[in-house]
Amino acid sequence: VQPQTTPQSRAGKARMYTVVTGDTLSGIADTHEVRGGWQRLYEANRSAIGSDPDLILPGQRLSLRGQGTTKAPGTEAGRRQDEQQPQQDKQQKQHRKEQKQEPKQEQKQEPKQQPKEQKRQEQKQQEQRKAPKGSSSDSGKAKAAGKATAHRAVVAPVDAATGTPYHQTGSSWSKGYHTGVDFPVPTGTSVKSVADGRVVSAGWGGSYGYQVVVRHGDGRYSQYAHLSAISVKSGQSVGVGQRLGRSGSTGNVTGPHLHFEVRTGPGFGSDVDPLAYLRAGGVRI
Repeated sequence: VQPQTTPQSRAGKARMYTVVTGDTLSGIADTHEVRGGWQRLYEANRSAIGSDPDLILPGQRLSLRGQGTTKAPGTEAGRRQDEQQPQQDKQQKQHRKEQKQEPKQEQKQEPKQQPKEQKRQEQKQQEQRKAPKGSSSDSGKAKAAGKATAHRAVVAPVDAATGTPYHQTGSSWSKGYHTGVDFPVPTGTSVKSVADGRVVSAGWGGSYGYQVVVRHGDGRYSQYAHLSAISVKSGQSVGVGQRLGRSGSTGNVTGPHLHFEVRTGPGFGSDVDPLAYLRAGGVRI
């Protein structure tokens, strides 16, 4: 009689995993090193997950068959190498014989060609000396400028017009004014990271509902609130334009929309003008 096992212990043998609260497909794929990433994991469990890869529920059993190990080289390949080795040795011996015979012919031709080659080398050295010294530094500056421009790349969090503006006053907000800008979009709209960065929090945010906060390379933080689904986890690196989740109406809201903030710190109360930040990065909005 075999001892009774738990779902998680059986998952280790059968390459299965039981979803818990806060899990995402990308996080599961990274933790268990699933080959093919979250896309392979989703394809293998499409019938259990459904049409939306962002909506996975605690208690669902997922197959981790995307895992795999490398195979040792076959014996046939080794045999082929052994069979080819004698032939390669013969070719190397023949090549050495030809090399011994060639120097005699080359020695006769070298004295005539050597003066011409020396003149060419001297001409190249003179041209390099005459070349302007600033050319290398100019090219270095151009490369640095290109890298800086790429680093400052910024996109809008959603492709939509704005709703409630930043700093609009009202008693419904705890600071007496609106600390971000709203984008009225339907539930399920893809929400993108406005710039490269690292996720500092992803989960429930009280009146903000489900939210994601990202720290960017310039020291600023961006917040995406009232989400219906989250596609990333805390500590994960994200690229500009990468999907963080989907918009919704969770938390304290009157309808589905994305609440977007830019802050000098990760928490509430350090807000700055989010549209000014986007426009400074080249976004027309």
